[in-house]
Amino acid sequence: MNTSTIKQASRFVLRWLIAMAIFSLSFMFAMFQGGFVSWFLFYGLVFVFLFSCMIPFLSVIGLKIDRTLQNNSIEVGEVVTVEVTLSKPAYIPFFYYQLIDRTPDTFISEKNEQLFSFSFDNRFTLSYDAKGLQRGVYQFNQASVYANDLFGLIWVKRSLQVNTEVVVSPPFYTIANKHELFAYSSQAKHVRKGLNEDLISSIRPYVAGDRLSKIDWKRSAGVSGLLTKEFETEEDKGVTVVHYATDDDAFANPLQYEESIKDAASITSTLIQDRIHTTLFVYNDGWIRKELTQKKWKHTLRLFAMINPVPQTKADWFLPEKKDGLYFFITPRLSKTILHLVRTTATSRINVYLVVTEALTQDHILEVRKAGGHVFIPHHHHVRGEKSES
Repeated sequence: MNTSTIKQASRFVLRWLIAMAIFSLSFMFAMFQGGFVSWFLFYGLVFVFLFSCMIPFLSVIGLKIDRTLQNNSIEVGEVVTVEVTLSKPAYIPFFYYQLIDRTPDTFISEKNEQLFSFSFDNRFTLSYDAKGLQRGVYQFNQASVYANDLFGLIWVKRSLQVNTEVVVSPPFYTIANKHELFAYSSQAKHVRKGLNEDLISSIRPYVAGDRLSKIDWKRSAGVSGLLTKEFETEEDKGVTVVHYATDDDAFANPLQYEESIKDAASITSTLIQDRIHTTLFVYNDGWIRKELTQKKWKHTLRLFAMINPVPQTKADWFLPEKKDGLYFFITPRLSKTILHLVRTTATSRINVYLVVTEALTQDHILEVRKAGGHVFIPHHHHVRGEKSES
């Protein structure tokens, strides 16, 4: 039992001792005085006490709770504003409520409780800030309401359940040396030209069903009939991002493990902001494959928040889906397993680039090259990257 609990218990016992002393003195006064006024004061005190004790049990009838978050998707270390609204029926009496909101264990908060004294309002709002300390998907579940009597001798607790989800994603930043990143991609010519659209490969006559946005209006002028632009296929332009970390990697250095997830989020964000066709592979109780777009970025952050290490029993599972293309393997440290994956992927005529969180020596870089891969070292801007709109 900690010190605060002992102090609370002592104050509670002291209040009851004082109340008992008051009742004893008033009863003794009525017995010795024997007059109508003396007994009226005693029974009046009893009535007020009984009425006060009954109110807390009535106060918890019909209570409802509602919780809203200013933003249900934040980065690690960011603060989210939580608003909890307590509603009660208009005819329910109360002396005062104490509202306490329960935050997940990985959040720290101050002033997540408030005392509301008697008023004629039917809605009471508690607002506080909570900081997310650890990546993941969490639920704000329970709020507790304590209804108290007039003298603080009796309280009745009611727990109210309302689930509010918040996604705490890893911090991500825009890649500062993204010209190197795109130099590896077959879309590098788009970036160099400052374009984000596909390149035109040919022109053909318009046929029914073609999209109007693909009609080449300039070339159609002066000829009989409309011409439609055909674009280069996306198949050879796609980039696949794979976050790969085993149980041993996460256990050996948890900070490097989280940093690798941050690198994966940063690279992925940079790719899709520049409209590079990107496929993401992450592990969470099984491999999850996701085709990414800017509109799906919010759901992608949820995937990064839920990443788990790959069990050793499934450490060599991952194999490339297609022959050709570009793969980024992002991992906390260089290991025999990741070198084996690089070697296996490179034999399928795939360009493989490895992003390792730990500092690599020249010997390590040579090992990666012998396996058929290359090392990419992302440089982050000091300011936070802009999130894609969801």
